[in-house]
Amino acid sequence: MKKEKINLDNIKQDFNIIIKEQLAPAREWRFYNIVLMALLSILVGMLFQKIWISLLIFLPAVYHIVRYLIVYRNYRVDKKAIRNVSSREDISISIQRFSHMGQETIYEPHFGRYAHFTKRVTFYYFSTGTQWRRYDVHKHYSWSKEYYISSKGLEYISVAGDEFYYIELQGHPDVAYIYPCKSFELDDSLKE
Repeated sequence: MKKEKINLDNIKQDFNIIIKEQLAPAREWRFYNIVLMALLSILVGMLFQKIWISLLIFLPAVYHIVRYLIVYRNYRVDKKAIRNVSSREDISISIQRFSHMGQETIYEPHFGRYAHFTKRVTFYYFSTGTQWRRYDVHKHYSWSKEYYISSKGLEYISVAGDEFYYIELQGHPDVAYIYPCKSFELDDSLKE
């Protein structure tokens, strides 16, 4: 089986996918709340013709606007950090032995069939205690010519005892990605 090389541009592309997936639930959920509160405040304002009642109803939307701006600022900081990655020193690379996969229920606003605030998320656990959250992206390793796979495909090829490259952005522990050692190898510029 031929191994494909991972270079810095591939890692940056995968990191960008991760941070977009982290932003998506906050963006959708907060946007709908802001629009709903704005429409409700306009309707009530027109009905009662009192601006203070309209502003009072719009007040919860201000909270969602501020929270979204905080999340978006963090997204911009992560995106800038990814863009500034220029060498091996900007990322942390380790080889982890895959232990097992599990699902956890976490608090995360999202939309789906029902707008619940808890979500079942798949985590990959490694023997060192490291865990990686698998995001349900359309294709993992989309830059790869041979090994681009779906989230379920990644689950099917992950066998206990397999080794993975665990690559993390320095100073940003939520921005990490895994690469199976049986399918990928590090480019010469990434080796120590």
